[in-house]
Amino acid sequence: MTENASQSRTGITVRLPPEIRDRIQHVAAAEHRSIAGYVHMLIERDLRARDEAERVIHVFTAPELQGEPLGTLVREDDETDEGYASRAATLRALLGGQ
Repeated sequence: MTENASQSRTGITVRLPPEIRDRIQHVAAAEHRSIAGYVHMLIERDLRARDEAERVIHVFTAPELQGEPLGTLVREDDETDEGYASRAATLRALLGGQ
């Protein structure tokens, strides 16, 4: 590591119960990492997951459905009650139970 790189990193102290530290040490060794390297990887992975979860999802609507409330379900002409209920349940699940 270069002198500039070591100066740009900030150290932190983390206090862990011995059993957790031992488990982390075991996993880190199995992955050929130091404990600090393993914890660094975990933090980066968690931050990437959070960034992914916060992304904005754009929903594109067919022109004939413009202005309809999100989640409007239109019954098909030959659709059974069971089929309609199944599609409605699926749509509710996709929209987060709305």
